[in-house]
Amino acid sequence: MLVATSQGGIQALSRSYFAKLVPKANANEFFGFYNIFGKFASIMGPLMVGLTAQLTGNSSMGVFSLVILFVIGMVILAFVPEPEKQPQAPEIV
Repeated sequence: MLVATSQGGIQALSRSYFAKLVPKANANEFFGFYNIFGKFASIMGPLMVGLTAQLTGNSSMGVFSLVILFVIGMVILAFVPEPEKQPQAPEIV
């Protein structure tokens, strides 16, 4: 239930952060890959949960197996350089 309450917001934040990271000239290509990886994740996640639960006999271990994907994602994200700050126009008061 906790995931369901925040999943939409997290997805929106991840797309906007991804948009800041990708080069503007290649945004279409990068978002194509983003969608492909999203479809891959919708297969890989349930497969990992089901396979781990089947092998261990414990459904909680199946859900815990997803931690591996989160750790891999955090490691990859740690090596991504911060997006450059865009110069902002001065405010008109």
